[in-house]
Amino acid sequence: MWFTFFCWMAVAIYCGVMIFLGFHTRVRSEKDEPKPNFEFWMAKRELPGWRLGTSLASGWLMLGWIGFGMSQIYLYGATGLWILPIPWFVLCFIILAMVPYVRRIRAVSLPQAMEKRYGKSARLIVALFSVYVFLSWTQAELFVGGILMSSFLSVPPFVCMTILAATVGVYMWMGGFRASVLTDITQFFLMAFFMIFLLAAAYMAAKSGSGGNILGKLAASTTVYGGAGNTLNLFVNGMLFPVILMIGYLPGWMTEQDLLLRIQAAPTTREAYKGAFTGFFLITVFVIAIPAVVALFAIAAFPPVNGMAPGAIGADAMNIIPSFISVLPAPVQVFMLVGIMGCQMSTVDTFANVAALPISYDIVDPALRKRGASERMRLHSARVLSIIAIAASLFLALISRRLGDVYYISSGVLSASIAVPAIFLFWHRTTLPGVVAASVTGFAVTIGMYWFEMKHLGSAEMFPLFLKGSFGYIYVAAGVVASVAVIVPVSLLTAKPSPLQLMEVDSAPCDSMSEFDRIV
Repeated sequence: MWFTFFCWMAVAIYCGVMIFLGFHTRVRSEKDEPKPNFEFWMAKRELPGWRLGTSLASGWLMLGWIGFGMSQIYLYGATGLWILPIPWFVLCFIILAMVPYVRRIRAVSLPQAMEKRYGKSARLIVALFSVYVFLSWTQAELFVGGILMSSFLSVPPFVCMTILAATVGVYMWMGGFRASVLTDITQFFLMAFFMIFLLAAAYMAAKSGSGGNILGKLAASTTVYGGAGNTLNLFVNGMLFPVILMIGYLPGWMTEQDLLLRIQAAPTTREAYKGAFTGFFLITVFVIAIPAVVALFAIAAFPPVNGMAPGAIGADAMNIIPSFISVLPAPVQVFMLVGIMGCQMSTVDTFANVAALPISYDIVDPALRKRGASERMRLHSARVLSIIAIAASLFLALISRRLGDVYYISSGVLSASIAVPAIFLFWHRTTLPGVVAASVTGFAVTIGMYWFEMKHLGSAEMFPLFLKGSFGYIYVAAGVVASVAVIVPVSLLTAKPSPLQLMEVDSAPCDSMSEFDRIV
């Protein structure tokens, strides 16, 4: 009883602090602010790089995705590292390389960049796909947060999901992007300690379960999908498996709106690089390395029995984190509850912000501008639509039963329908018909192949030998390949883009505030 009471006290204090930080940004943003929309969506492009990099890492510490990645490592062994950790690590290098390219297009949102380069139809189609992807991710993180918090607070998960969504909604209403970044920084330090404590608990459990010889236990283990003696084998599924995953996942992740927004929000390209390097270090340590090691420790602590994961971590191995938390002392568990809230709120506010951005900035705001709406009216619309995005995500989370489809499909759509047209911004021959055709084709192929692979319509035996080891993930690469296969010939067969459209891609990064400010 006392444990539950202290958990509720921790939740109340933490939510209060987050709301106070949102109020602080609200007071600042309303002091003679001439362009409140620029402030709401991009904090006037004045945040230092270290804040943006820390915010990026904070948004990546999402227990839904991390828990999923850990489950794959547990089920496959080291081969599971290819599903999230290794592509994420490669992505960190890509982010460093893409900083100047992102800043060559003066746009707040990716759909706006698409309109400037291609036309209005491109803005609309990418905005709609973006809403789908980021509402799905917000939904997933609310769902996971509710499940993880409910045992601490002795209430149903829907109560915890509502607490998370309501708190995020309040501080996002007040401060927008600036509030998201400020709370992310505060949350990151809590999350960092959370991951360190989790690592310590996992190490002690693995040491106990292996008699002190963790590596020996792992080498001799039989994983659920990897088989006997393959726990430390990176290539159980063959050499093509990593290639399929890289092709399928990396394009989408490198064009995520939350990433692009943080690169653009830095005042200079130099500051954007500082943010990228900060994110590189923090993501590598806390998002990639620690969760991967914890997942391997879980194999030693909770080894599969008769080819199945034990009940302690669930058949899908999604309960690794709560299993390790449960063995910690009660005061540490209370702190871990706060860490869970930090992880989930930082992710929910990030994804809710970029889910609301295309709805408000790319679909509703252009219509308001045509009607001559004032800056304050447009700001009010942005705030209302941000709350609607969070409410919609909460509704989806409340009716969810499992999240596998959410993670799989949304990542495939992000790569095939959004990332390919975005990357082709820099090819001078890309046309609007090519973009539209590629987005639609990529979406159709991704959904079709996913249904074929995951819904038992097909089997590995139906594919060539070299693809059999990648069965279950072929759909992510298939969508990207199909999208590229369409965008190139359609663009070559249709009229060239106008010189004005090509001029929307600057030859150098834009650091001029006056040039950037007028597009908002």
